[in-house]
Amino acid sequence: MKRNIITGGIVLLVVVAGVYVFTTGSSKPALVQDAQATVLYDPTCGCCGNHAAYLERSGFQVERERVLDISAVKAEYGIPQDLRSCHTTLVEGYVVEGHMPVEAIAKLLKERPNIKGIALPGMPQGSPGMGGNKIETWTVYALEKDGSYSVFMEM
Repeated sequence: MKRNIITGGIVLLVVVAGVYVFTTGSSKPALVQDAQATVLYDPTCGCCGNHAAYLERSGFQVERERVLDISAVKAEYGIPQDLRSCHTTLVEGYVVEGHMPVEAIAKLLKERPNIKGIALPGMPQGSPGMGGNKIETWTVYALEKDGSYSVFMEM
């Protein structure tokens, strides 16, 4: 009897700890749960699919859309040449350029600033969808509606 109580207590403790870790330590911010994301990418790009899969694992509902002229997509959404990456994602009315970490998207969705979107230029090593380890600070830019841009956050 005493053994069953101890075992039951241990099981309860493990379950409570697991729930705590799941709800507080989850890599899935509540703001992105079931958020809609459309990843627009060149069909020859391998890392774009990796980033889409990362978004899905993070809780997004992802639609993948292959486009033959990704430069035209970037021009359509007004992404400055020096902030471009390999794919463009549309999230809840915003444009998200590049291998953006989910934490930056969650911040965007929480704050809902009056901007066009955010961009992480290039293909930084260690960023979601890219291989390797993060070796530098990433600057995420806010894409203003007038075509200018400013620092949104550093990671």
